[in-house]
Amino acid sequence: MRRYSMRNFAGKGIQTGMVIIVLLWISSGCGSSNHKSAENIGQGSAVMTKGKEIFYDDGLPEAQHSPWVSQTGGQLAVVFTPTFYPAVLAKVRFLVGINGIPTTEFRVRVCGGTVSDGPDESHDLLISEVRAAAEYGNKWVEVDLSDQNILLTSGDFCVSMEWLTPPGDHGMDAQFIGVDYSNPDGRSWWKTDSLSTWERIEEIANVGDRDVMIRATIEKK
Repeated sequence: MRRYSMRNFAGKGIQTGMVIIVLLWISSGCGSSNHKSAENIGQGSAVMTKGKEIFYDDGLPEAQHSPWVSQTGGQLAVVFTPTFYPAVLAKVRFLVGINGIPTTEFRVRVCGGTVSDGPDESHDLLISEVRAAAEYGNKWVEVDLSDQNILLTSGDFCVSMEWLTPPGDHGMDAQFIGVDYSNPDGRSWWKTDSLSTWERIEEIANVGDRDVMIRATIEKK
């Protein structure tokens, strides 16, 4: 009769336990270099969720931003590159932060531009003014743009949040927008007020580049 010592049983138990742990680790998605979920992937390049949504953030805000001034007209923007043409811009989403006054109304802007030069407001893609507001903080605000008939045939386009209420020097008098610091793409831009020029967001303050949490959904024409 073959006898097993407690040492043998312990060794087999450890090996079995390790196998189970590894299988669970892989099945959870942690075994890949990019372990973000399908809903939140956004590392380094535009990706598609359900074949339509383009985004560059990972869905997890590390901070919240505002123009931090006592004037209106400040904007934070993202430059998008469609993954196919021709395309129709169907909707956009903004992650409104939890600080300040999250329910403050803001203006949605869509214009031309490029990744290298930023937004070009002289090329306005909206046929009428669009405004939106969050019901509460830390919430994605979805804005339907299907009635704007925005047809994209080449190049990039920009989507921005414009502050209609002066946020104040600390931003607490209006809404904030979420920003993502992980693997930024160099596509986010900043404008302090209506008279200011656009600057790449990595040039503002000393915290480096980050992704403003704005997303855009396109559909095939």
